[in-house]
Amino acid sequence: MAADPNHPSTSADEAPLFPPAKPGKRIDYGTNDTLELLERIPSQVVDLKLDDVLTAVKEVDNLCDYARCKTKTSLMGQDCPHCKKRFCFKHGLPEVHGCGEEIKRDERKKFLHPKPAKTVRHEEDVKNAKKRLDAKLKDMQVGRMQKATGGGSKKKGK
Repeated sequence: MAADPNHPSTSADEAPLFPPAKPGKRIDYGTNDTLELLERIPSQVVDLKLDDVLTAVKEVDNLCDYARCKTKTSLMGQDCPHCKKRFCFKHGLPEVHGCGEEIKRDERKKFLHPKPAKTVRHEEDVKNAKKRLDAKLKDMQVGRMQKATGGGSKKKGK
């Protein structure tokens, strides 16, 4: 085959980015962790085959983050509040996927050093005041935008 002078070919351009999947099966990217997947791909290859990399990242993001679990979590899954990863319902419990000790520490701390009711009420009041302030600021900004564009509906008096 003759080489095209307008199209520089490299070995990274010709070889598939990931091994082909068996018929009826999904491609095995070898990991459920997006960052681990991206670390293994050289940046030059990412530049050349961006569509393949984005497809792989999207598919890995929809899989359970538990090691060797390939269950899809795009429709139903649980986000762990401690490790910020997404798991299927089978591995969603912190004790199952490895955050159990961290949960125990947090709950023990909450039990041994509870917040006084007055502090909890004060924090709720501050949170509600912030919500009201944000709503009022948003209303004021909308009003200013309407005045600036002349979009206000004004009735002429007779």
